[in-house]
Amino acid sequence: MDKERTIRGIEILVSSALFLIIIYALYLRFLPDEETFQQLVREDGFVEYTTVVFLLFACIICIWRAFSYRSVKNNLGVLTWALLAFLFFFAAGDEISWGQRIFGIESSEFFLKHNKQAETNLHNLVIGGHSVNKIIFSRLLFLVLSIYFLFWKPLVLKVPAIRKLNDKFCVPLPRLHHIIVIVAVTLMILLIGMYRDSELHELSFAMIFFLIFLNPAKLPGEESQHGAVDS
Repeated sequence: MDKERTIRGIEILVSSALFLIIIYALYLRFLPDEETFQQLVREDGFVEYTTVVFLLFACIICIWRAFSYRSVKNNLGVLTWALLAFLFFFAAGDEISWGQRIFGIESSEFFLKHNKQAETNLHNLVIGGHSVNKIIFSRLLFLVLSIYFLFWKPLVLKVPAIRKLNDKFCVPLPRLHHIIVIVAVTLMILLIGMYRDSELHELSFAMIFFLIFLNPAKLPGEESQHGAVDS
């Protein structure tokens, strides 16, 4: 009971903080001036560093769950959560260009030539005139996340083959309130509709995935989506 109360408190705190940040961004966007808004979402600013913090928090939870699955000899569970840990750690590092600006590290010749900000990261690469950020980190990622939040859970519940696949690989599913929060803040961010609003999207997904990994959905007919691991 204490564990559930603690998790519920964390969810309320993080969700409330996310809404307050987005509401504050909306206020800055439409009332004071554009420059004040840009200060909020600038490189090495509050939004970017908060995003990195929650990406790392999510990574830590993934590592913990991977070790939990290892303790019950569920190799596919270990694989899924280890891969998620790697992806979120990589996302955190790439977001701040692996500390390049913090430590004053010069970019290599490749990144000076192919990165539109001349920084050591993948999401700002331009290859053959095509933006990696636009193709992979915007369009493709948007499609994947839309499927995950809007369609994956209903498919898991309704299609036995997908349910079996999801359970086999121990894929975490969002709870209803996670979906409501991410849809609501996404619509709010769309109202901003200006350069660098992508930073707010990144923050939103980092915070909501932290909550999903912390407290994934339990499915009908099961004590927990993750059996003995997620009690």
